[in-house]
Amino acid sequence: MRTIKTLADVRCLQEAKVFSPSFLSYLEEEFLGLKEAFDFDGLDEAFTLDTYGFMVVLEKGDNLRDLSVVGLSREDGGLLGSLPEFVEKVERNGECWYKVVVIYTNEYGMAFYVPAKAISDDNEIQNWLEEHVE
Repeated sequence: MRTIKTLADVRCLQEAKVFSPSFLSYLEEEFLGLKEAFDFDGLDEAFTLDTYGFMVVLEKGDNLRDLSVVGLSREDGGLLGSLPEFVEKVERNGECWYKVVVIYTNEYGMAFYVPAKAISDDNEIQNWLEEHVE
């Protein structure tokens, strides 16, 4: 699991080449889109998602049924027990991932990014995501 709160977090992932260039480009677009949506006028590097809810990139091996570290407890089913605001399926350059937005309060929500290859061996999670895709 990777968390993104600042543009530096995105750049760190880009430098580490942890994910594909296509997915990393998408994450940067998402971050900059949030900066714009929250009407932040300062430098890109000064913007942080701390007060709004941050971006969470899930990886193979992460337990999507227990994401208590980011507020989705095992007792409630983790991501699968949440009521997402929306789920979007994104396909680029032969890759696929899901964006799941969960609203915690009126002012705080989290965006979860789930690469399809990270859940390729879990039919329950695949079905849950597909059922919620808008």
